[in-house]
Amino acid sequence: MGMETEFATFVEPLDGGVQSQVSAREVYVALRDAICRQMPAVEGLDGGDRRFFANGSALNLETHLSFRDEPGGLVEMATPEVLRPSDLVACQRAIDEIMREASDEVHFERGQSVHRLRVLKNSCDAAGHLYGCQENYETDVASGLGLVAYRLAIVCLWAMQVICVLLSIPVVASIVVASMLQRGLSNLRLRRGINEQTNPAVESDEDQPVDSFTDDDEWLDECESDSEESFVALPRWFQWLSITLMRILHLPLVFGLRVVGSHFAFRAQRRYLTGLLVSRIAIMGTGHLDHDGCFFLSGKALGVDRVTDIGGFSGERPIFVYGHWLTKLCGRSWRSIAETRHLLKQRQRLQIGLSDSNLSDLAQWAKIGSVALVLDMIESKETRDLPRLRRPIRALHVFNRDWNLLRRVPTTHGEMTSLELQTKYYRAAEAFVRKQQSTTKRASEWDEAERALQHWAESIRLVRQFRKDGHQTSQGLGRIDWLGKRWMIDQAVGETPGESASWTIRKKIDLRYHELSEEGYFARFMEDHQERELIHRGDVTLRRRNAPADSPAAHRGWMIREFSGEASAEGRPVMRTDWDRALVNQDQAVRTVVFREADKRGPANA
Repeated sequence: MGMETEFATFVEPLDGGVQSQVSAREVYVALRDAICRQMPAVEGLDGGDRRFFANGSALNLETHLSFRDEPGGLVEMATPEVLRPSDLVACQRAIDEIMREASDEVHFERGQSVHRLRVLKNSCDAAGHLYGCQENYETDVASGLGLVAYRLAIVCLWAMQVICVLLSIPVVASIVVASMLQRGLSNLRLRRGINEQTNPAVESDEDQPVDSFTDDDEWLDECESDSEESFVALPRWFQWLSITLMRILHLPLVFGLRVVGSHFAFRAQRRYLTGLLVSRIAIMGTGHLDHDGCFFLSGKALGVDRVTDIGGFSGERPIFVYGHWLTKLCGRSWRSIAETRHLLKQRQRLQIGLSDSNLSDLAQWAKIGSVALVLDMIESKETRDLPRLRRPIRALHVFNRDWNLLRRVPTTHGEMTSLELQTKYYRAAEAFVRKQQSTTKRASEWDEAERALQHWAESIRLVRQFRKDGHQTSQGLGRIDWLGKRWMIDQAVGETPGESASWTIRKKIDLRYHELSEEGYFARFMEDHQERELIHRGDVTLRRRNAPADSPAAHRGWMIREFSGEASAEGRPVMRTDWDRALVNQDQAVRTVVFREADKRGPANA
């Protein structure tokens, strides 16, 4: 299991303006360099801006290529792959602290007039753009005859992939040629500029110091763009035409993938897990204030419009996302054709897009632990007591508007509120764990499941307490995110005594609640209520340095510590890595290292 979190960035200018003109790429580079000063890092295998760190995490610039030279931007940081919810919550806390410290340590050029960089861990900005967190779990994609049908569908997808690659060769070739011409012209202009500087009319060649421009080659190397930057430098009309042609050529592959995702993959998980994910915004939502002043339980849920889909290809926002499969099928190299074989495995990554960027330890613990428990129940085929929603998307939007927790939606167990659905899932999971404990010889194997149940039950209790009495919020502050934010907004007052707070003041609270700094409202509250934290300070410190020992990321982290900063004889990095393998260039030979996969089955998942 693991999490990917997109952090919003805001550059506050020195002149007090609304927004600085520092580009998303410059913000990312500043954050990346600040984090690289904290711990060893290496580049990703696919090139570009991604960095992998010694603690198993990874950093990437999520802003679209066309907008990377514009202000703002999203920075994604992913946790290492772990086996237990407790490790995942600790790793996420460590990432939050890393981003918080990096935002204070970024370096910008003096001419950029930057006062400070603010990083927000939220799900929706003031303009209504959605982003945030995605959860990943490894589980069975299908079983029995369903698995046979799934694998046959993947073989058909592989055939489509080969055809799409062959058809796209002319388009790719034109992009490569245009990029080479663009890069050649840029280097020519740079060299002309250097020659004009190195041959001034007032000085002779003999008077020019030999080592005055020893960094020219280094300067040229830094100015040379990678493939992404070269593409962005091309004329806009050429970029638009190339992207449009590539999307058209891959439409058959996209259509085939949608068929696989909606009819063959994760059928049991979508059937029995959707009700849990839809109703959990009542206890794990982070809250959102819209332009009309209406308060919603979850900002992420506002844009969700279907149960399962690719995610983002046509603007869709599903609960279950399989866009990572499209990335694998449409990879940047011919290696993507060979890597399609990994989709034939029974164990696949289930990605959940309906997930808020929680700050509370309790909310994160309950969110991850509840899903892991229900997935264990599904794999054990203990699903008889799990309710199913009749109309999931409609139910999601009904629950999201219902912060009073009164509205009911139809289910297979009758009409239920969000809290009643959560309680139903909790009791089924508790019965499952008790049954497993009675049949196993080592009850300690289910200690992690016990902790998940405990935090899940506490979350339900706190929200139910508020449901009975709207004034009973004190115990939920710092533990239920949406409840804490709602309480802060209610405390706001206007500029004059007796005046209600304006929308601007309330929206400021909505956003500043998520700020990762000493000025963030959640951080300020927790500074005085540290007893409400569930993760020990020592565990967070450890996860800032190392991944859990039983994680595949531990091996990757060890290699990153060993080879980061080293360069080959050609001046290239000795090591580049991805999640599952690394390339090491030593002694004029390139060696591939495949990271081991720990056994992810069994109660440790919960």
